[in-house]
Amino acid sequence: MRLFAAATVALVLLLCQAAGEELAEERAGQAQGDAEVHRSRRSANDIFGGHKAYDEEAAKAQLQKSLDKLTAGEGPHYKIVKVYSASRQVASGILTRIDADLIDGSEEQHRCVVDIWTQVWVRKDEHEITFKCRNQPVVQARHTRSAEWAEKKTHKKHSHRALDKADHLFHKFQVRFGRRYVSTAERQMRLRIFRQNLKTIEQLNVNEMGSAKYGITEFADMTSSEYKERTGLWQRNEAKATGGSVAVVPAYHGELPKEFDWRQKNAVTQVKNQGSCGSCWAFSVTGNIEGLHAVKTGDLKEFSEQELLDCDTTDSACNGGLMDNAYKAIKDIGGLEYEAEYPYKAKKNQCHFNRTLSHVQVAGFVDLPKGNETAMQEWLLTNGPISIGINANAMQFYRGGVSHPWKALCSKKNLDHGVLVVGYGVSEYPNFHKTLPYWIVKNSWGPRWGEQGYYRVYRGDNTCGVSEMATSAVLA
Repeated sequence: MRLFAAATVALVLLLCQAAGEELAEERAGQAQGDAEVHRSRRSANDIFGGHKAYDEEAAKAQLQKSLDKLTAGEGPHYKIVKVYSASRQVASGILTRIDADLIDGSEEQHRCVVDIWTQVWVRKDEHEITFKCRNQPVVQARHTRSAEWAEKKTHKKHSHRALDKADHLFHKFQVRFGRRYVSTAERQMRLRIFRQNLKTIEQLNVNEMGSAKYGITEFADMTSSEYKERTGLWQRNEAKATGGSVAVVPAYHGELPKEFDWRQKNAVTQVKNQGSCGSCWAFSVTGNIEGLHAVKTGDLKEFSEQELLDCDTTDSACNGGLMDNAYKAIKDIGGLEYEAEYPYKAKKNQCHFNRTLSHVQVAGFVDLPKGNETAMQEWLLTNGPISIGINANAMQFYRGGVSHPWKALCSKKNLDHGVLVVGYGVSEYPNFHKTLPYWIVKNSWGPRWGEQGYYRVYRGDNTCGVSEMATSAVLA
């Protein structure tokens, strides 16, 4: 309930923006001559004080436009199911009312009535929005002007200062991450992308429900599609069996520990870097096997991702793959070599696996119960690190803290990155009466990213699909 209420605040503000756009169009129309003004006034007088039907398709388009903007082009995680009615009333102001069914990012459906109140002839740029959904708290906000109108209005006054700041940050970004562009045109293109990403970073920080901080990372000059190339997890075909066994999670005797970390038990290797290759799936699998092998033998070794890129014929090397396929490939190939014997090249080459150098064999793999984070805890405690798929939408600009983005911005359905859960814990903030349980996630973007290469993500509500695709190899 708290999540939906928070999300509706943002939606309300976006509806304000859409209302501002519409009102701007109405004001422009008033300048088309005395005859047109006369007709407009007569039309307004005809409905003064009463309700008039408002075209439902126009209302739906206005509402959907706001929903699309909320998700910043990543696909409408809020969906309009049905518009029941839409009306307008003119008295001391204009009241637009839309009655509709909405589905939010957690797949919950809500019947909502949105009231948009304006007094264009009194306060030209002030709008009041009330969002009433059944069984949800009423959300109301007053907006003095649409964000887009404000940006246009103040652009000339502040453009040089804003551009100077963005240019300064972009220069620092280039120095820190060694960016060199082949031409002035490319630099200008990257600067435009960088500026847009600064706005995304601001929105992530404003809407964060945990303690995470988002900022400039090595991905700050990339488009969303370019960033996705740095992940690489394929979507599972849910209609087909994975080929794995259902994990039998042993009941943990006694109370689960408040925190646990396999790094402290010498079962996690150093953070690696997949580079500009969509091979996250391979790193997730080797990390899982490294942990299982260390727990079983007491000997922590690094295993080869490059072997999987070269020899796994089901997956597609730098063009993506699936952990399920990799487990099967390791079993069929005959095991994994050490990283030192088969080093990472970040591109597909000819397979030169040497069976005599295989140091670990896989008998199969198991799927943990979907959506069950308690089962994940129990399996982690008794077996070792867990390979998972996750929605990496919030990871592009992650700098640290416990990440807890809105479900609408990080859907559990859109898993696109393979990573490794190595532990869990709890962050407490007594002064704010806030407790944040979290998972400790090992990433494969090098130690300069996140918290020395790690990501803490909220634990307990399947944030970003953390428990949708949890798997583990079974060693022979």
